[in-house]
Amino acid sequence: MSESNRKPEYHRIGVKPINPQIGAEITGIDLRRPLDAEQLRELRTAILQHLVVFLRNQDLSDAEHQDAAAQLGVPNVYPVTRARGIEEPIEFIEDSAESPPKTDLWHTDVAFLEEPPEFAMMNMRLAPPSGGDTLWCNLYAAHDKLSPALRDFVAGLEQELHPGEYFRKTVELQFGPGIYEKVAEVCSGCRHPLVRVHPETGRRALFLCGAYVRGLVGLEQAESDLLYGYLRTLLEDPNLQCRWQWQLHDVAIWDERCTNHRALSDHFPAPRMIRRCTVGASRPMGPTGLASSGEARLGI
Repeated sequence: MSESNRKPEYHRIGVKPINPQIGAEITGIDLRRPLDAEQLRELRTAILQHLVVFLRNQDLSDAEHQDAAAQLGVPNVYPVTRARGIEEPIEFIEDSAESPPKTDLWHTDVAFLEEPPEFAMMNMRLAPPSGGDTLWCNLYAAHDKLSPALRDFVAGLEQELHPGEYFRKTVELQFGPGIYEKVAEVCSGCRHPLVRVHPETGRRALFLCGAYVRGLVGLEQAESDLLYGYLRTLLEDPNLQCRWQWQLHDVAIWDERCTNHRALSDHFPAPRMIRRCTVGASRPMGPTGLASSGEARLGI
């Protein structure tokens, strides 16, 4: 076996794959305490290898959650949080009878930013009696399902992004009028490559940005809708997915650069509350050297 194909070895953490495509359960780590250098290296390796990892029994305080996430990158302040005048990287996603679920669609978090997050960490604070699972999908594998001809075609495409109407509805449902307008004023739109090259693995992912996408640059709207609609059907292949059945205090950590996720709403109207912190931020880069926001090709 060549060195590049050799599977990583883990000595300080336990790693149990959920399936060959995506997801692994991690043991041997207590996120309430700082990880030593070897544990952190192995955890990061596991995330890069499995795209999303899960840890049971992690009853983290807000501060412990932020500190744990910060070991993977600089914490980000969610645009809606900042628009509300709060400069804290911790946010809560809460479902109740009065506040229905809002994330039951495939997405990557705040992809309308010029530098979207690199990693996210969630900690379940109130689990419903049943339902409320979250699914993740492998965007490397979605890209690899395309024919060689279609891979060549999409490699040079950009997508036009904006917070959009779905985001407006969810923000107004949570916080009332006025907050969305503050976000949209700052995040007025950007362009990202449709195919994203992961800066650490070098692999190509089909960077699908969900409801934030207005269209594919250079195509007629009907052409864009048809192609993007087809690409999104790839997310529905269960062979590219993993599904996590939450228990109280579970943690999920995932790579935002090569995954989509969706939180199922089948628990409604039972309450569900989860805490999230995203870390790291970088401009997506395409296979032709095309950076986000329409920057020049770099000729790599």
